[in-house]
Amino acid sequence: MSRTILALCSVLLLVLSACGGATASAPATAAPASEAPASEAPASAPTASETAAAGEAACAPSSEIGSVSATMANFAFSPASITASVGDVITWTNNDSAPHTATVTSDPTCTTDSLASGATGSLVFNTAGSYEFFCKIHPTMKGTIEVS
Repeated sequence: MSRTILALCSVLLLVLSACGGATASAPATAAPASEAPASEAPASAPTASETAAAGEAACAPSSEIGSVSATMANFAFSPASITASVGDVITWTNNDSAPHTATVTSDPTCTTDSLASGATGSLVFNTAGSYEFFCKIHPTMKGTIEVS
């Protein structure tokens, strides 16, 4: 009989320990001194995808001639890396015989029309960030825009 009681107690102990184990918790540990809390972390410009996720339009087509100029020539953007400020309008002039666009990779609605030879198209950037762009007609044409 003592064996039976011992076996029942063992089973009961196992069941109780399995059920009760979920209530134990490990002590909280402090972040290393080298890491600043999120509220104190340095601000960085959002990427285009972060801006789109927040529901804001990072840029939009514009009918204005911009303060920042770029060209499309020899099936390449020049400059391929553009620097602008929030609110700047960037205008591309097509100096090729083939049509081109300037289209933000992460937001295809932010694009110029198809620009024929000699035509211009503009985009205005409303949010700081790093934006990759390309030509929808010639996808190997690529560039970046840094907006601060």
